Parts: sequence; structure tokens; C-alpha cells
Amino acid sequence: MEDHVTDQMNTEQLALWRSPFGRDYTDRNDHEKPERIEVWRQILEHLDAKRVLEVGCNAGWNLAYLETLGVPTSELYGIEPQAYAAAKARERGFNVLQGTAFDLPFRDGWFDLAFTSGVMIHIAPKDLGVAMDEIYRVARRWIVAIEYDHPVETEIAYRGNAGALWKRDHGGAWRTRYPQLSLVARFEVGAAQGYDDCTVHIFEKP
Repeated sequence: MEDHVTDQMNTEQLALWRSPFGRDYTDRNDHEKPERIEVWRQILEHLDAKRVLEVGCNAGWNLAYLETLGVPTSELYGIEPQAYAAAKARERGFNVLQGTAFDLPFRDGWFDLAFTSGVMIHIAPKDLGVAMDEIYRVARRWIVAIEYDHPVETEIAYRGNAGALWKRDHGGAWRTRYPQLSLVARFEVGAAQGYDDCTVHIFEKP
């Protein structure tokens, strides 16, 4: 797909990810974690997703795991703010645009499933609602959040950078903003599954 930026919203966090810091992150993490396939298998047991969007897909490994599990390559989409990572994901054959969660270039309900994995943690509290509204808008039925959770929103320095990572109750944030969401499943994943300590939330829209 053509490489273009889909919105002009700028935040301190986006500036960080678009800098050499973000490229270094991609280079550190651009490798397969086959343990995660089983996590995605468990997620897919709860839903039937034929067209999927990952918001903040980086180099596209989550999309690759979904491809392994039978989601057609042509129906796997990603949005990624960092040009270097977006290009790598496109090299894997996925439909990836350079853009952000704040202005998703898709019509309402275009995806059966829209999800984040380690992305909402990097969105500042004042901007989180904008991203959630866009994810909710483009998801026809399911929303999945795989994020670092904490009962109380807490900022944590990330590789020496302030204002770059917040632990919070992401499931609570989704249910507070959209009380009509049904919580289909919630479970923890960790090192044995190829993650840092994260919580998986699976929501269904009415």
C-alpha cells in the first residue's frame, strides 16, 4: 500500500515513536515470538473475525500470527505512526498505512475486530479518549486490548523517557467510556506466552 500519513495530530508520544527511539524499538523487537500464537488462538476461540485491524502494528508480527491461524492476508490491516516499522509490515504482505489511532482512515464498522497490543499504554491520559473513540467507531463487533494493567493510572519512565508510558485499568477505561460493551473474556499473559505481564480484554459491541 502507498505510504502516507493519515492525520496531522501530533503529540509528544508520537514524536518519540517517530524518532530514532522508535526505529530502535522496531529493530529490538522485529523477531518472531511463536508463543504468542497460542494467545491469539485463545482469543479467536471467543470471536469470528474475518477482517482485522491492529492499531499500532509496528513491524506486523501480531498480524503474522493471525495469518498463521487462518485470517486471510488480504483482510489483515494495520496503522502504524512510524514509517520504518510500517514499511517492514508491508514487506510481510499486510495492508498497513502510516497513521495514528487518533484518525483511522476507515469507515464505521469496517472491521470485525480492532485491537491494540502494548499501544494504549503509550497514549497520554488526555488523548486516550480520542483513540478509544476511533477504535470503537471502526470495530463492527469486537475490540481487544492487550495492555499493561494497574488498578490506578500510574506514569512510569520508559527507557529514561518521561511521559511515554502509563499503566492503568484499560478494561475499566473501555467500560467507563462505553458501558454498552460486554466483557467476553479477560485473562493474564506473561513471559511464558512471550509477553511482559499484560492483561487481555475481549469486548463485544451490542
